[in-house]
Amino acid sequence: MTSSTLPAPAVAARGVTYRYAEADGRTLLALDGVDLAVGAGEFVSVVGPSGCGKSTLLRLVAGLLPSQGGEVSVLGGAPGEAQRAHALGLVAQEPGLLPWRDVAANVRLPLDVMRAGDPERVRALLDQVGIAEFAGYRPAALSGGMRQRVALARALVHRPRLLLMDEPFGALDELSREAMRLELLRIWEQERIAVLFVTHSVVEAVLLSDRVVVMSGRPGRVRAVIDVPLPRPRGEAQGPSAAFVATAAAVRAALRSDGVGAA
Repeated sequence: MTSSTLPAPAVAARGVTYRYAEADGRTLLALDGVDLAVGAGEFVSVVGPSGCGKSTLLRLVAGLLPSQGGEVSVLGGAPGEAQRAHALGLVAQEPGLLPWRDVAANVRLPLDVMRAGDPERVRALLDQVGIAEFAGYRPAALSGGMRQRVALARALVHRPRLLLMDEPFGALDELSREAMRLELLRIWEQERIAVLFVTHSVVEAVLLSDRVVVMSGRPGRVRAVIDVPLPRPRGEAQGPSAAFVATAAAVRAALRSDGVGAA
């Protein structure tokens, strides 16, 4: 395959800087000279201390924040272009489901916005994430883990080329979190879309990813990029392997080099 026929990187960020305006007129430097790359079909996680700009970086990629300094390319174009082309899927820590719509209708929402009905795709995803029997239920009747399954299905229903996930399992109990990790791994193996995944958990990052980006404390800078040399498909049982332990140790060491503890 020649360079002209290679797919565009899912994300290419160079020298990204971002400042928030504060009430007293000062500014807060959140990101400082961040470089980030996510290849087509690659799973990349970002870890770092609270307040280091992980979520800010994700919002810049999603086109939810305006670019200030540096360059961000998403699927070969500007972040806003990818968003308008419905090429992105987004899963946040809070599922953000519409309470008056049942599960199937919440999953179908992106298709309704696009005016592109695909009931077979909705049914397939409901089955894929294990909530088909709850298709007629409203979000209030579901557990936290089930609501996140709905959010994941909704993010995938329009077949995005890039999935952005901002600590999507952070509010779940450990059993639900483990189940969602396995579900995400299984779906990613089938869909093979690019994923940019923000998390505080080193174990989660290593289990899921091809590479882990370690960020410093504020202002956020890239401290290290660590390859994950684990074979796929993966599962929670892979945790105790020597390669897993060594990779997790490398991520934790990079975090500690900035004076940050690691989970």
